[in-house]
This record gives sequence, C-alpha cells and structure tokens, in this order.
Amino acid sequence: MSAAALRLHPALALLCGVAASAGAACTRDRSPTRPIRFLHTFGAAETELANATIAGTGLGVDGRLVPFARGQQVIRDQLTAGRDCPDLMRIDATWLPSLVAAHLLQRPPEAATTADWTPAARELAQQGGTWWALPQAVDGLVVVRATGTPAPPSTAIADLAAAARAARTSARPFPLEVRVDSYWFVPWLRAAGGDLAPERFGDVAAVAAVDAFATTVRELVAPEQRGTDVAAEARRWNDGEIAYWIAGPWQLAAVRARDDLAITALTGAPRGGQLLAVPACAAQPDAGWRLAEALTAPAAERAFADAFATIPTRASALADAPAAVRALATALDSAQLLPRSPITPLLFDDLNAALAAAVEGDATAAEVVAGVRRGWQRQVPR
Repeated sequence: MSAAALRLHPALALLCGVAASAGAACTRDRSPTRPIRFLHTFGAAETELANATIAGTGLGVDGRLVPFARGQQVIRDQLTAGRDCPDLMRIDATWLPSLVAAHLLQRPPEAATTADWTPAARELAQQGGTWWALPQAVDGLVVVRATGTPAPPSTAIADLAAAARAARTSARPFPLEVRVDSYWFVPWLRAAGGDLAPERFGDVAAVAAVDAFATTVRELVAPEQRGTDVAAEARRWNDGEIAYWIAGPWQLAAVRARDDLAITALTGAPRGGQLLAVPACAAQPDAGWRLAEALTAPAAERAFADAFATIPTRASALADAPAAVRALATALDSAQLLPRSPITPLLFDDLNAALAAAVEGDATAAEVVAGVRRGWQRQVPR
C-alpha cells in the first residue's frame, strides 16, 4: 500500500489518537522519506484490519505478506543478504533466538519497552533478559468447551481425554478436536517428562508420549479432521460436533457465540506469540519502531481482540478485551514457552510427518522416535 493510498477515516480517529500517544505519528510531518517497508505474516482478514490501523496513523507503509509456513526462511535469507531490507517485520516468537544469534536484529528504544506490557508479553519479546522486539500478540493452546459441557476433572491431558470419552454419543462419535501437529503434541510430551528439544526426546518417555497421542487421536478425533483445516474446525464447533477443543486464539475468529465459551488451561500447553522486530539492516529503524508502537497501541490491540480473539500484549488493552479473550489469557498464564533455542522451529517438520505416520499406523511409536532422533541430529550444533 502506498502513502498516497492511506487516508484517515473518521471511524479510526480513536486509533489515531492512541497511536500518537504511544509515540507513532498521526500526521505526515514525521513520515519517513519513503514508505516504511513492513514484512508481515498476517492473514488476509488480519491484513485488512492492520491496514486500517496504519491508515489511522498517517504513516506511509509498503506492506508485504510472507506466508507463515515459509516466513522464517524467507526472512532469514532476506536479512542475511541485506538487500531490500524491511524496516519492520512481524515474526513468530520461536524465530527470535535464531535471528538474535545471527545478529540480524536491532534492539527497540528503551522507552518502548516500558509500556504496560503483560508479563507473558515481556517474556516473549526478550532473549537472555534483553529486549529485541515489541510483542504484538500472545497465543498458545487451551481447552475450549461450551459453558454447558462438564469441565474435565483437572487440567491434565489424561483427564481431558477421559472427559472426551465420557462425552461420546452416537450423534457425537468423535468429541475431541486436536490437530496432528507437533505443537499440539507438546502437552503429551511434557506429561511424559519430555519437551520439544533433541536432548529431551528419544527415551522411553518420548515413546510413551507418541503412543498416547496416537491412541487418543485415533479414538476421539474425526479421521477427516486430523489436519489443519481451520474453516472445518470452526464449522464442526459451530455445529456442535465437538465437546472439547484443544485450540489457540487464532482458531476462534470464526466461532459463533464466543460468550458461550468456557476456556480453561491445559497442563503442559505451549505458549507463544507474535513479535514486531526491526532488522539490523533496516534503512529506517526509527520509522519501523513507530509503526510497531502504532500496531501495539491499546486501541489497535482491542480492535484485534474484538475481531479475531487476539490476546493483547498491553495490560490496558487486555482489561478492556472481550470476556473470552481475557479467559484465553488467564488459561495461558500457566503455559510455558517452547525451549528458547535457534533450532526449536527446525524441529517441527520432521515431527509433524512422524506423528501422522504413528496416528495412521504406518509406524510404531518406537520407530517414530528413532526416526525423529536421526533427523534431528543434523540440526544439533556440533
């Protein structure tokens, strides 16, 4: 989007005012000499809201989308080359350690780090106790059910599975929703004493975790719903086919009647989020940070919370967020970050395919663990 295409809409006056108070410009007096290059991973609908927020600041922005699945590699290659470098980028929190280790990021202004960030948000944006980004959203996995559905006896994964079994009926033969994905596997892995790290994957506990996960999915999750079809997940929920849903905030945007959701914690659940970072090669770092402050202003965060159930990173925005969003944040208080290692994001692909093989019966749990261990050896620094 070009600077000329951005106009202040009356409905965005509040966004503009709050952005200005956060340090972002709402006039063109402080605009950079060229549009701010913003490389982001927003979905299509999120991009529209981000564009509206940016329009309210008066900043000229050239926004470019990179698909999330390829985001880390595309961003790493672009920053390493140092050509056509963005002034700001939206990244997953698991990508931060690798970018910091490669000296590809600039630290944010100290004043920006003193905002009313929530504790979970502060943890996301730091590596080794040092701020490297501004947190844009907190996410992770929780248990979602309708308010009339009995709560599991505890937050343990075994009790959730037991509650789902008790909820089985002829009309609801597959009452649990969980993706066959390494991120969703983390609660099972942590329940067995492991984690998403090479040194904590490969013993008897990991084999037990894979076996328990595969057994639960085969028994309780609809065969056609073991992938990553977000629209189908929301449809099944809205049609009452799911009793218990292991989900993240980003999956609830299409859910009807969010006020009817009961949201609770899941022991061992991972917590993560999205960050706004300025590359070391940015030509206009100050402008990049102004855009980051605008996108994390309380009014902007409240707009994302209303539209997409995004968990705000500012305490003032979270306090004004819808009840379901506040419940999400509370449920994630006990969740834990994945290991803050540069190789953590590289471990997902091998494990995703291996878990699918275990669920479909194409490999035993022991074979899965042995194969993943061999695949991960190439990622471990020597």
